[in-house]
Amino acid sequence: MPKIVSIVPKWRFDAAGVTPPKTWELVFADGEDDPALLAACHDADVLLAPPGFQKITAALLRGSPRLKLVQESGAGFDGVDIQAARELGIPVANIPGANAHEVAEYAIGLMIALQRALIVADRETKAGQYSKVRKQMFLRGLGDMPGSTIGLVGLGAIGRRVAEIARFLGAKVVYYNRTRLGPAQEHDLGIEYRSLPELLAQSDIVSLHIPLTPQTRGLIGKNEMLLMKPSSTLINTARGDIVDQTALAEMLESGRIAGAAVDVFYPEPPPTDHPLLNLSPAARDRLIVTPHMGGVTANAFRRMLDGAIENIRRVCDGEAPQNVVNGL
Repeated sequence: MPKIVSIVPKWRFDAAGVTPPKTWELVFADGEDDPALLAACHDADVLLAPPGFQKITAALLRGSPRLKLVQESGAGFDGVDIQAARELGIPVANIPGANAHEVAEYAIGLMIALQRALIVADRETKAGQYSKVRKQMFLRGLGDMPGSTIGLVGLGAIGRRVAEIARFLGAKVVYYNRTRLGPAQEHDLGIEYRSLPELLAQSDIVSLHIPLTPQTRGLIGKNEMLLMKPSSTLINTARGDIVDQTALAEMLESGRIAGAAVDVFYPEPPPTDHPLLNLSPAARDRLIVTPHMGGVTANAFRRMLDGAIENIRRVCDGEAPQNVVNGL
């Protein structure tokens, strides 16, 4: 009976309505208890991790001599020591694109919420300030999609879906990607290529859709944000480490950018002294924060877990895993 150690908690399986095969010895491990996790993985055949889990270290991998697969339950694999896994011959696999629509839909929702100041309007209306806040919003002049240029940093499955929805809503879409699309693809999507500095300077909304790698860590820092329009907003549904969060807090405090929405932090969960959680009231009104929930609808999580379980089944049956990200 293969032993599967899951850092994905049981309640996530229950919430998604997913039942693992009864032929597995499935052990749910506490990802915050390092010694217990190491002990659980010592004789494990497969390690199942939630996206973004940051503790699959070289030490953990070396202490798991039977390990045949590290399976991510989503697209992200930045929490795995990929080089150590490659050296040890342990495949690392992910589930790419399973929640691309959900994350794209969420990113669009955050854009609209910032444009229409929904959080402030909701709070003030509930506080009995209906007429005051309504007048305030009229005088402020709220944005909309047809009047916006949306700049997408990254054009994978999520970025492309954002582009499709944004174009349908009437926005102009520009993009920056490590590899530029061909002219026919750009024409079909109705998007235009820009260098990163050009994109930051020209966009009303900058939305990040890139994986966390050594090259993208800290990609959007203070200098990059200073290129943005004072009226622009930043959306991050990718990874917290891509943005200098202290610099973002400073930009919001000074009003140097109009707003931001982040679904991801570094670290996660954020500590109580995190700069984005300790803003002044005025800066707080320019920021929407959510707890890394953009891609975890019930349907999306069911697809991701089903895909992960199928890949684990393949390995347990002696077949090669799919979607291996570390070249094995």
